[in-house]
Amino acid sequence: MKAKLTLAAITAALTAALTVSASAEADGDYTFGWSNYIGWCPVKYLADTGILEKHAKANNIKIAVKEFGYVSSIEAFKTDNIDVVPVTTMDALTLISQAGIDTTFFVVGDYSNGNDKWLATGAKSVADLKGSTIYGEEFTVSHYLVYRGIVLGGQKESDFKFAHRAEKGIVSGFTSDDAAKKSTATWNPHALGLMQQPGVNSVFDSSKIPGEILDGFVMRTDLMKADPNLAKAISGAWFEAMATLNGSGQETEDMIATIAQAANVTVDEAKAQLKTTHFYYTPEAMSDALTTKAHKQATTLVRDFCFDQALLGEDAESADYIGIQFADGEILGDKANVKLRFTTPASK
Repeated sequence: MKAKLTLAAITAALTAALTVSASAEADGDYTFGWSNYIGWCPVKYLADTGILEKHAKANNIKIAVKEFGYVSSIEAFKTDNIDVVPVTTMDALTLISQAGIDTTFFVVGDYSNGNDKWLATGAKSVADLKGSTIYGEEFTVSHYLVYRGIVLGGQKESDFKFAHRAEKGIVSGFTSDDAAKKSTATWNPHALGLMQQPGVNSVFDSSKIPGEILDGFVMRTDLMKADPNLAKAISGAWFEAMATLNGSGQETEDMIATIAQAANVTVDEAKAQLKTTHFYYTPEAMSDALTTKAHKQATTLVRDFCFDQALLGEDAESADYIGIQFADGEILGDKANVKLRFTTPASK
């Protein structure tokens, strides 16, 4: 397919031109980067409580934790300045695998179960917005959310226009727009704040597409093979923390307070966001999810959207350009160009 002359195509070309490290060094001294999406904020709890350090010592390695902005964390991973980063499956595919880096999801921690929303005033359904412009961050999961809302709403994508609006302008742009009918796609906590405004309601949200906006931790596949202890340590620490989050009592409340602090929200706001985040609380739950037909279908939907938006690179002549290996070994796409993998967790 001829690449569309869009921001995505330009970005893909620039990314391909960058020099990225082909491998990571298995030296036993690693850095775990993270950013403050609610599903990843438990990482701060792992660091603050010493849980991560405990599991690192048990596996004879060291793990430093460093906070980034989301995009800068991905860039740090691509340039081999950090060893582990949390990403959505869509961004792992379009920003990392597309750059030629063979990457593995060794923990899939959660999926958005209502955290991402398509909000509107002057409309109660997707159909009511036919012929209108939807604002949000283009070529992100917000864009994907709108696309899925249109499809599942029985509408034609050509009857809607998606216009880019950067995160910092989403709330102010929507609030200042005095149009009788307007809409935006965003995520919590922005969505929770906007829904406090009179007349704002959700016409579609990620709870309608379970498992499609999926989040997890990735590392380079060669590093995972060279030193599996890094994945073991982080997996072990993560699921220990998940047991606490899924529990009750003061320890759980303390963890939620840490999550709230990491997310820069109140405890009540953190609890609201946690309710719309579907966590895999045990290794077994994660493993079961990753071997289902539903997971493979969701991954295919995301991949196909990325291809349609020219996000798989200018050399991608079909959606099968990048191979994706599932946890059971099945490969979607080009078996000779596998760049994204899912695996079941191993912890010590």
